[in-house]
Amino acid sequence: MFLQILMGRPWCFREHHSSPKIPKLTTTRFLVLQMCLVSILWQPKYYTTHGYQQPKRRIAVIGGGASGMFSAIAAADAIPPKQKRHTEVIVFEASPSTLTKVSISGGGRCNVLHDTTKSIPEILGGYPRGKKELTGLMNKRFTPTQAKEWFTSRGVQLKTEPDGRMFPVTDSSQTIIDCITDAAIDAGVQICKYEKVKAISSVCEIDGGDDDSTANPKFCVSIQHKKEVREEEFDSVILATGSSPIGHEMASSLGHSIVQPVPSLFTLNAKLQVKEGGVLHGLSGVSVKFAKVEFKYAVPNQKKKKALLQEGPLLITHHGISGPATLRLSAFGARQFKDINYQGDVKVHWAPELGTSDEIFEALWKLTLVSGRTVSSACPLQLQDGSSPIPRRLWSSLVEDSGIGKERKWAEAPKKQVRKLALNISEFMVHTTGKGVFKDEFVTAGGVKLKEINMNTMQSKKCPGLFLCGEVIDIDSVTGGSIL
Repeated sequence: MFLQILMGRPWCFREHHSSPKIPKLTTTRFLVLQMCLVSILWQPKYYTTHGYQQPKRRIAVIGGGASGMFSAIAAADAIPPKQKRHTEVIVFEASPSTLTKVSISGGGRCNVLHDTTKSIPEILGGYPRGKKELTGLMNKRFTPTQAKEWFTSRGVQLKTEPDGRMFPVTDSSQTIIDCITDAAIDAGVQICKYEKVKAISSVCEIDGGDDDSTANPKFCVSIQHKKEVREEEFDSVILATGSSPIGHEMASSLGHSIVQPVPSLFTLNAKLQVKEGGVLHGLSGVSVKFAKVEFKYAVPNQKKKKALLQEGPLLITHHGISGPATLRLSAFGARQFKDINYQGDVKVHWAPELGTSDEIFEALWKLTLVSGRTVSSACPLQLQDGSSPIPRRLWSSLVEDSGIGKERKWAEAPKKQVRKLALNISEFMVHTTGKGVFKDEFVTAGGVKLKEINMNTMQSKKCPGLFLCGEVIDIDSVTGGSIL
């Protein structure tokens, strides 16, 4: 009919009627015919290569955080050069900007990696969940050394600090943001901001016949921009929504099981001990270079409690305790703290290098025989390098809490109070009353079950064509560059 109209032949013409005279195919009509045919064949979905029509492959990345942007770059870089113009990789980010958590990580400096000279088992020790599943990936697919080379090859110079954290030498997270953003643009990734994905549904497109084996996965993605909602079709979807509940809802709608998310990587509040009259009152900002923290929790059907131990720097805050040792404890005990509503006891050893409470008592008691100094002036016990393990303000507070007056000298200190002081140093109990948040960085434990993901490809075992990465899955790590 289309050709009949173009050539001047009535579309309702019937063969048994007398054939009218058909107008000649003029040059003008021929050109119109050509243009219409081209417009049909070259729809946005189709391109001609080697004499056949090839559909345009589309990959949607939902979430413009670190995992979303990095996975988009990896997907775009993996496309063979000849297929580049036939493939779209699009990042959908609901907010005005991408990589927002990168901008605040490491106090605005971006703790991008952890010491890559360490062994992989040692690095994986920073993962409370996912350690086993990540072993193969870190050994064979993308090693920590390769991660470092990825940044350095793009002009980012990195430095390693004594605690193993790696930062850009600029000490600015903007350096990392610019690097990742530029790499995405260079790879041809399209970044769509203010584009909120509302839902995903999976459908199958049949290549021909009734054989289901020829079905290709397709995804219908519902996208909201301002008040308008539209639907677009994609061949693959990478779900990188972080700890956002909507990401878990989308994964669940596509057949996945979700491990209930709970907060991880948080500070511990101790309201009773930081208020006026409490032993930690007025000590905000005091830090201990090396402390040991211990949290015991009940195990179902077992009489004996299980202990979680962590070591490292510890910081006293206006609300309680923080610092690497506390944060690691909160990450490894995320569910246990949740079970007790974050109200329990955490034992702190302010100077584990000094030994047990008995050893510390013996060392302190010897001072009562020879020292004429006041007890509260400063910690008399020193480390091997000659430094004091306990800051003066903290020491003075521990002495007062032990019942030893500010003006009392070592020679006058009662044995009972000295023993209490030794216990305050080695077994000080922080009575937690709740949790805080580590700055603006919020991490969760939980997400899509790892057993439902092919950890070699990160593709869903439940829904072919769906890939998952980042905090949307049940993997999390402690601070120190492991999250990125």
